[in-house]
Amino acid sequence: MPQMIRPPNSKDETAYLRMLFLKTEQRLVAEINRKRSQEYVDYAEVAALNRTQQILQEMVDDSWGYVPAMIEKIFYKSEAAANGYKNAAGLTASQLGIVQQLSNNLLGDIVEASVTAQRSIEESFRIGKREADKVREAALKSVAEARAAGYGSGKAAVSMARELRSENITAFVDKAGRNWGLQDYCNMATRATARQAEVSAVLTADPDHDLYRIVKIGSTCPICAPLEGRVYSRSGTNPDYPPLASAFGKIDPNGSDDLSNTYLNIHPNCLHALVKYTTIGKSEAQIQKDKDFSSFEKNPVTVDPRSKKQIAAYKEKIRNRQRLLNDYKQHERYRAVLGNDVPKSFEKFRELKYNGGEGWKSAQALYRKTNAYNKIILKEPSITADLMKISNDTGVSMVGLEYRLKAKDSFLRKVGKESEYSLDPERIKTVISSTNDIIRYTYQDNALTLVDSYKNITQVLQEKGYSVVRVKNFWHKRDNPYNGINCTFRTLEGQDFEVQFHTPESYGVKDRMHKDYETWRQLNAASPEAIALRRKMMEQSRGMAIPANIGEVKNK
Repeated sequence: MPQMIRPPNSKDETAYLRMLFLKTEQRLVAEINRKRSQEYVDYAEVAALNRTQQILQEMVDDSWGYVPAMIEKIFYKSEAAANGYKNAAGLTASQLGIVQQLSNNLLGDIVEASVTAQRSIEESFRIGKREADKVREAALKSVAEARAAGYGSGKAAVSMARELRSENITAFVDKAGRNWGLQDYCNMATRATARQAEVSAVLTADPDHDLYRIVKIGSTCPICAPLEGRVYSRSGTNPDYPPLASAFGKIDPNGSDDLSNTYLNIHPNCLHALVKYTTIGKSEAQIQKDKDFSSFEKNPVTVDPRSKKQIAAYKEKIRNRQRLLNDYKQHERYRAVLGNDVPKSFEKFRELKYNGGEGWKSAQALYRKTNAYNKIILKEPSITADLMKISNDTGVSMVGLEYRLKAKDSFLRKVGKESEYSLDPERIKTVISSTNDIIRYTYQDNALTLVDSYKNITQVLQEKGYSVVRVKNFWHKRDNPYNGINCTFRTLEGQDFEVQFHTPESYGVKDRMHKDYETWRQLNAASPEAIALRRKMMEQSRGMAIPANIGEVKNK
């Protein structure tokens, strides 16, 4: 029997459970991420899976201890609204039975979700042995983002959590085949159970009362509309009124019509209230009218009783709810990508979106640019692995590998300038798609063999499935202070990246004049300062040894 508890205050009694589910999912993500965030993809799966199983078991154990007390609290609260706590000293036998029934139902959902989550994690680990799966991809992305922001791998867990949730890694598949995140599914089950407890508390507050009416709430849904306003028999034994089980739905269609065989609510998110119905003070005509309206035979539930205005009001409510949900998800995405560059509070975010004008367009533009950058750098590890292997196999060294990713701020400045700071989505997209140096590498060889190395490495890259998009041989341009071979390659997935080929001398000059070049490119080319900087850079590159056979490298 559930323990006796004091009547609760007005706080949400499901808050603790929802916090528990969130905490559990975060712990699972942290466990999966623990070594993968350090880029060790294959590790001791048995130990890791044991830890995830322990995390899920702790969630079940905590739920087992809290759920019956939570439902009792809801009974007290709901009964208080109806009876002013005058009978709230304890629960009746029938109420305790319903508490036990609801507790078992919810705990069953939580246990089932826990088992399914563990199976999903085990499957993701097995896939991880064979290929770069979603968990590994999320880990690599989170690491890349953390490093680009100047953090170590320990800062990667938050972004990975969002990635894993978006991929339903800890998914629960319900009976309708729908996928839920572990936290989302358990929250839904808790919300539905809490609502069932509220309804059943009202129905069992007075054991001797049998007739209840489902009150009308205005812009109701098509499921509830035919059922509202009718009078029902709680016990299902009154021949003049339909059983309440016919509105709630019977668990066993051939079973009894009492509450123990019902779902205790019309549907999980149903907001209808039930009120006692009595014939005292009513005329015979009014009583008969109520009977006729309640009858499923005389007033079929297959007919939608709503007016066009009510249907329109309901559709508008659904649209507003959907927009609210979409805005909430959008706020999460923007916060994940932009952090404090967008409002922390959801309310302020919506104010910016609907009242911000240019401010909102600027936020959208920043999100598009930053999100594109994050997606591009996610592809860097596999490209780097290929190019480093080619370097080892050919003996041609790579230099400047620590600069293989363009800094995010530099990327944002470049896209802003080349798009002329446009806020137009298509123009931003066009500029980003034409930017090839977010991922970039440099091979270095002496002047005698540089061209041979360029040809050999290009051939190997093509054999691996990379295609040559563009080749620029700057050694041909005598009026340019920069010397090198700049190539753009494209992955099978369509991601462009840059590969430069340098001699030690040309790479050293490039490195020395980098700061001057960055200043020069921001100036008007005809300005005295720009002319002076260009002259200085030309002087630095004068007399450089020209690679043998450089004329064989044609521009493309």
